[in-house]
Amino acid sequence: MRPVTFRTEDGWQIRGSFWEAREPGSVSLVLVHDHSANRAVWEPYVGFFLSRGWSVLTFDLRGHGESVRHDTRSALLADAREGTLEDGWPLDVLGALAYVAAQPRADATKCAIVGVGLGADLAYAASAREWGAASVVGVSPNDERAHRFAGRGEFAPRGASLLYADRDATANEAALAFATSAHEPAECHAYEGSAATGMALWEERQPEIVARAITWIERVV
Repeated sequence: MRPVTFRTEDGWQIRGSFWEAREPGSVSLVLVHDHSANRAVWEPYVGFFLSRGWSVLTFDLRGHGESVRHDTRSALLADAREGTLEDGWPLDVLGALAYVAAQPRADATKCAIVGVGLGADLAYAASAREWGAASVVGVSPNDERAHRFAGRGEFAPRGASLLYADRDATANEAALAFATSAHEPAECHAYEGSAATGMALWEERQPEIVARAITWIERVV
């Protein structure tokens, strides 16, 4: 593992941790955390993906963990516009995908995202836009927020797997919308008897969620 810093197109410095695959042309996976969390939540799980021979990047979304404003000017700009942090999170994901795709051993066509909660919404948005992810897995998505992150235009996700608890009303609404808008390959899976969301669902349904995510990504990329 090596600590990394990459810069977004609007000038934020995003901090992360990167594990590079030994073999060229492997899957490059970006893990995206939930709101009010940071990349440390992924530490217990990175090894599962490394065991597949993948490269893995975890990072802190702006305003989380070590990804803080890098100079006074950007701080003033951020405070001047309501919603700047949220508006910038898609740029953080775009920067993360660009970082892994640019590595010497990477195949830019084999980039994937796994996200939980807020990270699921960003992954879901990425599947509907040409952000550079061939396959995504979103745990506990919010359809309205994913649309907001994706911006204007037709919302037609592709290569996405949405995982959620059957008692999570918000994620169930996302699954219904997904069923009418998604292009193949696409899948949804509800975990019965649970109301957990985000990382809580991820932890509750291990190792099943990790196994399903790996299977999906290897099928699609």
